[in-house]
Amino acid sequence: MADQTYIALLRGINVGGKVLKMADLRQAVSMLDLADIQTYLQSGNMVFRAQETEAGTLAPAISQAIADKCAMDVHVLVRTANDWSHIVAANPFLQAAEHPRTLHAFILDRQPESANVEELMSRDFGADEWKIVGVVLYLHAPDGFGKSKLAGLVERVLKVPMTARNWNTMLALDELARSV
Repeated sequence: MADQTYIALLRGINVGGKVLKMADLRQAVSMLDLADIQTYLQSGNMVFRAQETEAGTLAPAISQAIADKCAMDVHVLVRTANDWSHIVAANPFLQAAEHPRTLHAFILDRQPESANVEELMSRDFGADEWKIVGVVLYLHAPDGFGKSKLAGLVERVLKVPMTARNWNTMLALDELARSV
């Protein structure tokens, strides 16, 4: 089987007192059959190569390795580099990409139920613009992520585990995955 490049996102790392050094992350996953492991920033972003498999089988293995070596329960989402490039290309807010600090992508663990999407659609989020494309919710928050009315409650309404990354990080991970 051929090697494939993957991007792993760890949810809630190095925020709210849940500290995991990236060196410890690389050490924790070193027992897995991963190659060219690289981390980006301190927020739980990892790019690596592995035998081509379902990305969904890698996420629990990485989560278990972190639990075993670091005694932390961390939800992990994994996407192929090809999927990631499609996520970047599918950005519905091209004008916001000129101001990447206002643009974010929530990577969802799975497709939300339509009733939950309808509930989200029924709410007023002020200046925030959002759109779900596949298993990604794109958010343009012109007043900033910290002031976004949507950012703090989207997971509760959609009832799907997710993690958010700003557009600069999305682009950097795409570039890093291409170089591995």
